[in-house]
Amino acid sequence: MNPSVDDRLASIIRSLTDIILPALPGEAGLAQEQTHLAIGHLKIIRAQLDSLPAFEIEELADTRALAAALLSKAAGGTATRSAVDAVRTALEQDGGDEHQRQSRIRINRAIDELIRQLAVDGTADFRAFAADTVVRMQGERALKDRKWFALMGFDSDILKSC
Repeated sequence: MNPSVDDRLASIIRSLTDIILPALPGEAGLAQEQTHLAIGHLKIIRAQLDSLPAFEIEELADTRALAAALLSKAAGGTATRSAVDAVRTALEQDGGDEHQRQSRIRINRAIDELIRQLAVDGTADFRAFAADTVVRMQGERALKDRKWFALMGFDSDILKSC
């Protein structure tokens, strides 16, 4: 029987905690610090493991929504129109066996290129719309990400609202 991912992560944490850390010399402060950091990350990964698929599905849905919003008002010259076509293709592309993460990355790359190209020859209205839309929608996405990473303890403001 193969151990579960959770069991494997727990085993790595035990190995780092019970074997690696005690074996490090006292003067290896950086190595100790990095080992503690790795242990912390592994513990958080374990805590988030079951929620990860839903999180990645939500990330992809937000990416698709941003792409669709940008396409709804896209206007400009040749560079912008070419980038718009690439975003449309990325949205319509059947990911097949592609993981949600890979689909999100692919669509985000197309969005990134659209933003670059609209600076070249996008209409003033589209540039303004895109700026407002990206800031608003990515602000919402950033809040979700901040909540997801709250377990890290780096963002004291988000910890107060969770």
